[in-house]
Amino acid sequence: MTDAIVFTRGVPPTEAFPTRQLAECFTAVLEGDTAVVLQYGQQQGYLPLRQELAKEYRVSEAEVLVGNGSLHLQDLLSAHLIRPGSVVFTEQPSYDRAITTFRRRGARVVGIPLESDGISVQHLEAALKRDVPAFLYLVPDFQNPAGATLSREKRQRVVELANQYGFWVLEDIPYRKLRYQGQEHPLLREFDASRIITLSSFSKLLSPGLRVGFMLAPADLIKAVTKLEEDTVLSPVLPSQAAVAEYIRRGWLQPNIDQLKALYRPRWEAMANAVRSHLPGAQAFIPDGGFFVSVILPEAARTENLMGRAKDHGLILTPGAPFFADPHDGKAVPSNRFLRLPFCAVTPAQIEEGVRRLASLL
Repeated sequence: MTDAIVFTRGVPPTEAFPTRQLAECFTAVLEGDTAVVLQYGQQQGYLPLRQELAKEYRVSEAEVLVGNGSLHLQDLLSAHLIRPGSVVFTEQPSYDRAITTFRRRGARVVGIPLESDGISVQHLEAALKRDVPAFLYLVPDFQNPAGATLSREKRQRVVELANQYGFWVLEDIPYRKLRYQGQEHPLLREFDASRIITLSSFSKLLSPGLRVGFMLAPADLIKAVTKLEEDTVLSPVLPSQAAVAEYIRRGWLQPNIDQLKALYRPRWEAMANAVRSHLPGAQAFIPDGGFFVSVILPEAARTENLMGRAKDHGLILTPGAPFFADPHDGKAVPSNRFLRLPFCAVTPAQIEEGVRRLASLL
């Protein structure tokens, strides 16, 4: 039987977890700050961690909320901002769980085409003439699922449009620190933070099991979402937040990020090379970092029952359709030809063989 190669979710491999260091940090905070860490409270997040994040992003502590993963904060934010009849804009394609979250909260989710340098500003401007969204959701660095990075010029223009039309921009940046080549662009909030909400987490940098995410936003918005969080979960998971704060305090985070990049860079290179070699007719997004390469297969490719046929050949793929919102212009989208190819949890040899198997099915 052929060993299965899994190209599905963007998960870190077990060897990426700093297990021993995290164990030390949990022990230190459980023993050293017991009355806070094991008790109710700190609804806005563990104060030392909020202080670290405020210092890093040059905001006040009142502008930081730390919660049980960024997706949970995204859901709470959606509950606060989405009203009956609301529209939310996303990139097209976009993070499938974000699309699901926004729809579950009652929004009509409209996708704005994605280009090699990020969201199409031309199509965004056209869509804004029809609808002003409650917010625009972006993954500006190494986008999930496509891998594209928003250019500096487009970042500035998106901020200008948000101020002009009065909508929020939600920039989700979980992959930003995992850059394997090139120079980073400024965060959108660095141009003007007044209409920007920044989300991120420690899932890709330490462990998704910790469930520690954070949000940066104006203090009144943080206060409103904190109240929703308290009414929903009472208080956050303080042991995990405290362990992350201790990890940062000990100076271990950046060295761990450097180790992750050393682990992931050969896998990124292997996926980029395999796609170029075995799928030369596909439109490929090759990012400078993150977790994903993506392809849009040629129209002539055999995509019927591709997921099932791939599984029969020991290759597990994720269907493309859930990554697509409602098209802004009503035109058909290439969801059946879109494939997200995660590379971080598979070895270079598995990547080469997996892409070879994929090419043989097309």
